[in-house]
Amino acid sequence: MINLSRLAAIGGAQRCFLLFWALFALLMATAFFSTTASGRWMIGTLNVLILLTAVAAVQRSKTNFLIALLLGAPALGFQVAALHSGTQGHFAFSWAFNAAFYAFTIGNLLRYVLRQGEMTADKLYGAVAAYIMIGIMCAFVHGVVQYVYPGAFQYQGAVQFLNMADLIFFSFTVLTTAGFGDITPAMIQSRFLTIIEAVTGVMYVAILIARLTGVYPVVVRKR
Repeated sequence: MINLSRLAAIGGAQRCFLLFWALFALLMATAFFSTTASGRWMIGTLNVLILLTAVAAVQRSKTNFLIALLLGAPALGFQVAALHSGTQGHFAFSWAFNAAFYAFTIGNLLRYVLRQGEMTADKLYGAVAAYIMIGIMCAFVHGVVQYVYPGAFQYQGAVQFLNMADLIFFSFTVLTTAGFGDITPAMIQSRFLTIIEAVTGVMYVAILIARLTGVYPVVVRKR
């Protein structure tokens, strides 16, 4: 029997600290280990860790825990099936459930980060974690789009079905508006999704800065 209160107490008052580092470890693992079968299994294990830390970081309710399990279990199940079969369909279903799971967690994190009250160090970790999760979530969405619309992306001018490492790289270049140009959207569906992600990245930073400036009142000096 899982003790939800004990799970939520991971890291003490720093609920989002472990989530942030789990996401960072996932990005590093994807960069260096996604080319091997054992590396992909390790990345899958890190996804489980992210699932647990994300549940601990959100609203600490049994309902949220149940929703996270309902989204996370099929995501992991299809991921295992994809690693065994190597079919694009299994990867697409895994990416779709992962995108839904990340969207759910991002919503809970943003409610925690942007609600009224003191801006603590834990909320800052949560804000950065949410930003990273937006990038990963959009990578999953891009993956589903390229499955539904073959030829949605080009790599160095040639149509290619991108793996998750390439999708994450592309997603963060769009989210941060870096735009290196080696991976480009080639269809109207993927192009408009790219526009939405770029606008989301800019607006997120603007809203977070507005939230931070609202926390600290302006001090008027007396003459």
